[in-house]
Amino acid sequence: MTAILGEDDFREAMDGPCREWREQAVKDGYLDSYDGTPIHYYYAIPDKPRAIIVIFHGFCEFFGKYTEMSWYFFREGYGFFFPEMRGHGLSGGKLAEKDLVYIKSYDQYLSDMKTFYDRIVSVKKPQGIPAVLFAHSMGGAIASLYLESYPDDFCLAILSSPMVRIQTNGISRAKIALLGLYVHLFHKERMLSVGQQRFDGVRVFETSSAESRARYDYLFDQRLTCPDYQTYGATFGWSLASVSATRKLIKKAASIKTPLLVFEAGCDHLVDPSGYRDFLSKVKDARHITYQTSKHEIFNSTDQVRKDYYRQIFSWLSEKLSLSE
Repeated sequence: MTAILGEDDFREAMDGPCREWREQAVKDGYLDSYDGTPIHYYYAIPDKPRAIIVIFHGFCEFFGKYTEMSWYFFREGYGFFFPEMRGHGLSGGKLAEKDLVYIKSYDQYLSDMKTFYDRIVSVKKPQGIPAVLFAHSMGGAIASLYLESYPDDFCLAILSSPMVRIQTNGISRAKIALLGLYVHLFHKERMLSVGQQRFDGVRVFETSSAESRARYDYLFDQRLTCPDYQTYGATFGWSLASVSATRKLIKKAASIKTPLLVFEAGCDHLVDPSGYRDFLSKVKDARHITYQTSKHEIFNSTDQVRKDYYRQIFSWLSEKLSLSE
């Protein structure tokens, strides 16, 4: 397996050989989605790829957070596609206040990703090469909905800290319903949601979802240089749409036939662990791995956790893909 960067050699590698790889091998483009919204994406395909991996990122994220991971995939012989979700990165769909994220319904994300698969992935992917879905957090919710709706597009899926149920800190369903009614009646869907913050350029590593300071700083430096990367706070619209989407995906989880590798972070303050139990109890084929000491971003956890995380991913991919050959 390719060497996994540690804490001390991360920045040097990202600014050196990884940057060179990105400049030489990674391409980008735009797709006009089903409603005309431009979706920005990145991709790279090695010679004779073992599979193509499509990456669905999390809330307020963009390609810079996954450059390291994409590099590992490529070096292991996997091509990748990375669409930046509506309202994220360099894609369209943003509010005038670029640090706020709004969505009317997760059906929009789902339609974007299906359009992306049909018009970009299926066209650029070498014929006969399998497609694998990797998804983190919010992307995990979108991925679950995708697998429930379009079971034939991906042969395997990896869900990393998937947002199968949002941590609501004890707020009851009745109170959420009343909040939704209030937001709808007074047209506050595009306003900053409860408990959310605007981007102020201040680093908050200690309370973040990462345990790697080098990786946190690498991403934050990119946010400081580009307003499009400063997505930071959820609107009421996004929050309510997320609650609705997670309820729907758990309800329909039994329809997922794609083999899953599901990673859970034991110290996750964003995803309610009860969601994993309800989701996995309905899924037919899933391998569930928990890192009890990890925060939400397992790929930005400690050196020990990260190395085992990637070992598990590449081992599982090799096992499953060899069985399908």
